[in-house]
Amino acid sequence: MKPKKRVYVILLIIILAIIIFKIPHNYKISYKVKKTEVKEEYNKKLKIHYLKINKDNKIYEFITNKKGRKVVKDIDYFQKDKNKCLSISTKEETLRPVCYSNKELKDIALLNDKEINKHYKIKSKTKDLNTTYNNIAIHNLNSTSYLLWNYRGFYYLKNNITDNINITDKDVYNLKVITRINNLLLLADYQEEYQFNKFIIINLENGKKVEWKIDYDISMDSYILGSYNKSVYLVDKKAKVEYEIVPSYKKIRIVGTSDRKGTIYNNGFEKIALNKLVKEELSFKKEESYNYKIKNDQLYLSLYNSSNNILITNNKNLKIVDKNKDSVYYLSDNKLYSYSPLEGEKLLLENFEWNFNYENMIFAFKK
Repeated sequence: MKPKKRVYVILLIIILAIIIFKIPHNYKISYKVKKTEVKEEYNKKLKIHYLKINKDNKIYEFITNKKGRKVVKDIDYFQKDKNKCLSISTKEETLRPVCYSNKELKDIALLNDKEINKHYKIKSKTKDLNTTYNNIAIHNLNSTSYLLWNYRGFYYLKNNITDNINITDKDVYNLKVITRINNLLLLADYQEEYQFNKFIIINLENGKKVEWKIDYDISMDSYILGSYNKSVYLVDKKAKVEYEIVPSYKKIRIVGTSDRKGTIYNNGFEKIALNKLVKEELSFKKEESYNYKIKNDQLYLSLYNSSNNILITNNKNLKIVDKNKDSVYYLSDNKLYSYSPLEGEKLLLENFEWNFNYENMIFAFKK
């Protein structure tokens, strides 16, 4: 091989090595920070680092989406009596502490310990906005946009913006063909009673509504199977048809019929008989970074694929109404709260009507 050609080959190998090195891929590594063991797992699909810190035979878990390897740069451990808390810092941020109270994992705010809060500089309260809109008490909007169903349309709340978005001229108490996908809310034309050929799309970032006429007649006896990326999957139970809908591009296609298997997502797309989708009203199952669940009227968070559950609130009569990125939105009686691992629990809104009706009535989007 000629010297000049050899140089080109070497340069090409170096360039390819750099490209391969920079492309994110799944990995698991272990290292120590302050003599404390850190296990770090990167999930390329979810774009997260899942971190397990072993301190005195207790496991503290965190998630961050910061780039690079060995993202943990510092560990802050603090113990007082039965309470043990640990926080980590990356180059860009310090994460909210994870705490044990005896053997139970709890959000730091539930410890109600002034000394621990002072150590980690945890603020106990946020300023209450103390205002109302159409009988809805607004405590904190928390950098989030909200659409709240009022039986004929939606109240739109965002920062200092309030609006009333009309959808129908009759009262509708049961919204079934409705879902939020990213920053868009998709719902059937509830001006119709038995079938529809038009969707309503509302952008939660700006409150703008558009109507989308489609070439199909879809029964109101339909349900949302799930969503993936930008697509929503809907099952028309009466016609035995499954549709893939892409609201951001206003595209719709048939992906399953009584003569052709449909599609379901179970940590990967699978074929499934339409009869099964019609009879059982199934839903997508996806791997999540943040898993919120209610058990025995208590709300817990588990991270990634962990079996450890963190108690995040002392409130009761709980109903989860929406999830968005790392945040969960939930009702306690007629009060709407949010929780995220970075910000903790916050009281957002209060509406007496939510004592009676709340399903598919509250949608939240945080950019």
